[in-house]
Amino acid sequence: MASRDRDFFDGIFNRAIEMGASDVHIATDSPVFIRVDGRLFNLSDERLNESDVKSLLDMWLSEEEWNFFNSAHEMDFAQNFGKSRFRVNLYRSHTGMAVAVRIIPSEIPALGELGLPEGVAALCEKEHGLVLVTGKTGAGKSTTMAAMIKEINDNRRAHIISMEDPIEYVHVSNKCLVSQREYGSDFTSFPDALRAALREDPDVIVVGEMRDAETVAAALNAAETGHLVIASLHTKTAAESVMRVESFFEAGRQPQIRAQLAIVLEAVISQQLLPGKNGGRVLASEFLIATLAIRNLMRQGKAQQIDSAIMTGGAMGMQTMKKSIGELLSAGKIDTETAERYFYKESNGAS
Repeated sequence: MASRDRDFFDGIFNRAIEMGASDVHIATDSPVFIRVDGRLFNLSDERLNESDVKSLLDMWLSEEEWNFFNSAHEMDFAQNFGKSRFRVNLYRSHTGMAVAVRIIPSEIPALGELGLPEGVAALCEKEHGLVLVTGKTGAGKSTTMAAMIKEINDNRRAHIISMEDPIEYVHVSNKCLVSQREYGSDFTSFPDALRAALREDPDVIVVGEMRDAETVAAALNAAETGHLVIASLHTKTAAESVMRVESFFEAGRQPQIRAQLAIVLEAVISQQLLPGKNGGRVLASEFLIATLAIRNLMRQGKAQQIDSAIMTGGAMGMQTMKKSIGELLSAGKIDTETAERYFYKESNGAS
């Protein structure tokens, strides 16, 4: 049987976009799967072979990129498809090559369209400090960060520098100069790129993901030296995010990091996407604002008490994840079963 051609794969991606899919999975010895509203569905029972997968990748990869993949056995890149953009992860499994495609919406949403707490917009006006956007993979962190960049780009006069792996949403400079840099093609080290950014006259620095101690240290330094830094972490709650930042460093250095974080942290937005009552997914979020009391808890190494501080900080705009879920239920955006299921997850610390 001949390998699949461009029309075959164009048909898959067009159908996925029409169905509102967030992800497409194409793997050797497997049907094509798509994720819609958080659930996986196979488009047919027909299985693809490795030649089929390779024919798709031949349309996307250069010889140099093929050589990299054959050496590393996995790689990330972005790909344009009509008016859409894909974030692609190519990897190997025991059956052969596989591709996970995240479909990036063609339009960057306005911050007010996402269902985030009102106080998030005020963070975009900050001249300096650190804002963390957290959640598991697929929680909408990239979309929130893109909406924050859009808010700044539309309303401030600033230079925004982003470091991403890969670039997902593409921003066009408006009131701001937006310099987007992609790992692998525009820089090879997040810590080095962050340090270099300080010499590039930035006002806002966006870090796609903080993955190691060097990157965290560079981000803290940038926030401390008069820049607004927006960064993401794969953590579930605000308290967990604070502890995670500490955990990147050896024990002897942690008190210094706690003190530095207590100075520069402005807020933590922890989010997840829940199945909507009428289809689609809706955003639930925990929102921490770094008040004097919370800064003291961080400085003293009492991150476990942050949850209680958020519960009592509603008057200052903070909210717990449970409150967010409860409001979604009251507004009819999720059903009782979903609310109970995610309430249970929150109570038991499940992901």
